[in-house]
Order: sequence, then C-alpha cells, then structure tokens
Amino acid sequence: MKTQKQNFTHLNKSKVVSRILKNLVGLSILVLFASCITNDNDSEVLEPQPDGEALAARFEENRANAMQEFTLDASVGGTITGTQGTQVTFQPNSFGLNGTPVTGNVTVQLIEIYDKASMLLKDKSTLGRRDNGDKEALKSAGEFYIDAVQGTNSLELLEMAGVQSKPIDFADLEGGMQIFRGDDDTDGDWVETDEDGDGENDNAQIRDGQGAEGAYATYNYDIGDFGWTNLDKWYSYTGPKTEIFIDVPAEFNQDNCAVYLSYDGEPALARMDVYNTSLEMFTEHYGLIPIGLEVHIIMVAEIDGQLNYAIQGTTIVDGHIEVITSLSPITQPALETLINGLP
Repeated sequence: MKTQKQNFTHLNKSKVVSRILKNLVGLSILVLFASCITNDNDSEVLEPQPDGEALAARFEENRANAMQEFTLDASVGGTITGTQGTQVTFQPNSFGLNGTPVTGNVTVQLIEIYDKASMLLKDKSTLGRRDNGDKEALKSAGEFYIDAVQGTNSLELLEMAGVQSKPIDFADLEGGMQIFRGDDDTDGDWVETDEDGDGENDNAQIRDGQGAEGAYATYNYDIGDFGWTNLDKWYSYTGPKTEIFIDVPAEFNQDNCAVYLSYDGEPALARMDVYNTSLEMFTEHYGLIPIGLEVHIIMVAEIDGQLNYAIQGTTIVDGHIEVITSLSPITQPALETLINGLP
C-alpha cells in the first residue's frame, strides 16, 4: 500500500509509531522502571481523556437548539417559513392521530441544515446507502427535519406536504437532486425514498422565483411522512479510486471522537464511520475515494468539557494514509467559521 501523502510531524502521537514502540522490549523495560520511581510528595496526574458520550450529547443538544416551532390550525393548514428560508406547506386536515384528523392548534417543528458546519456539529453527514448496502458520499442541497405534535401526542401526516428549499442562486443549482430519508431504521444513513408510492425514487423539482434582490430558484418536493429528509445526488466520479485511512492519536478510537471527510468545492461531508481495530485507524466502507481528489480531514472530540479539533487538507493518493498528530481546543462558533470557510 502506497503512503505518498502523510504528515510525519510529531509522530510520537501516531498510532503507527505507537505500535512500533510497543515492540521495543528495551524501551518497554525503561518505561516500566521509570513508572516505578515515585516521590512521597508526588501524586499521579491523569491527562484529560476524550469523552464520547459528551460529544454525542453535544451533537444532540445542537439539533435540539436548532429546532424551530410554529403553530398552525390543523383544520386550515398553512405554510411555515424557517429562519434560513425553507418553506413547508400543509393541506387542511392533514395532521392526524391514529389515522383520524385532529382539530385545534398543532405545533410544527423544523430543523434546516444547509452548510457543512451544521452537518458536522449536528452529526448529519452526507453518507448514502445503496440498495445493495454499499455506502457512498452524497452531495446535499439541504437536510430537513419536519414533525408535528399536539400536546404530548406525536402526529401523523395524512396528506402530502410540500417542501421548498431556501432561495438558491442559479449558478449554484445542481440538477438531478433526489429525496433521501435518514432515521433510526437506516442507522442514520441516507437512503433513496418513494414518498408518493409510485414505485419510483423521487426527484426534486426546480422552480424559478423573483425577489427583491432579483431572480432565484428553489428545490421543491413532497413528503408523505414526518422525519428527516435530504435533497441529494450521488457523488459520481469516473476515475480511479482508493481506500483512505486516518491514523489518529493513540488515545482516540471509534467510541470517543468523530472523523469526517470534506470534499473540497462540493456540498459533501462524509463521516468516516468504520474503525479498523487491527490497524487502529479510521476508514470507510467502500474504497471509493477518488484518487486526486482534494479534501479536508476534520476530527472532533470532547475533552474535559472542551471541544477539540484538527483540520488537515490533502490530495488523495493511492492507498492514502493521513496522520493526525494532535487536536487543539476551540469554541464551537470558531469551529463553525473554520469549517464553513473551507473550499
């Protein structure tokens, strides 16, 4: 396996080197001897450790904080508009409980995600799953959580609701966007959906608009159920592809951090959700990363109540291994700015 592109700075943090050091008997004896030397005035100092549960809680809290709520008359229906411009239109008597339309006010909930920082920090990356189980990266034009409740009751959607994305410049439009679903049933992966039940995967429609700042376009589609939907298209690449491995510092593993692959110039952010326990490296399912692709590797962890990160830009080579040597503390707003400032 070729390793033409690696970062060899501060390799004492690399698991590759750590495994080599473990096999050096003389060094192991020296370390053991040194660890036995104590002083009555000394006490053991424990380094802060990465906390996977705290990181998961951060992601969940970010999703909760992004939730917007609107009140509609169930008998009348109507349109809600999110802070980023997403619109959802409900038909009259389309909110139900056990198959029966409800009356009175209902609360409609909306989360709208359009940028890479929001995808990462809400843990809603763009990794799609094919019908055969293969996983590939997706290019997203927006991710949306839509739900409705009345009091303590979760409601059903009895009639199709229309979703319209935020206004898009014509230069940024991507044709061929399809509708994907992602929930507990798909383990968080995005899968193509047939919302209208016609046996075909659903495509988004593009509509022209005219506003105060000039002409624009929107993506439009219908949903038949509440939950997460994503406007996506498969990231297609005809050239040679390879696997990629991320060698993270020795104290990190699949339980206490998250590693992502950001495609430069594309609205695509795939989570590296496979951890090779033999190599002690992060990788991906499919070995379909295009050789020559310019990307940024993003790693995040929660350490002692503080968000930590690493971002490294690289160009993918055959048999790519990327070494992350250390993480740095950062505030969440500062990290959002860094991620959204990437190519």
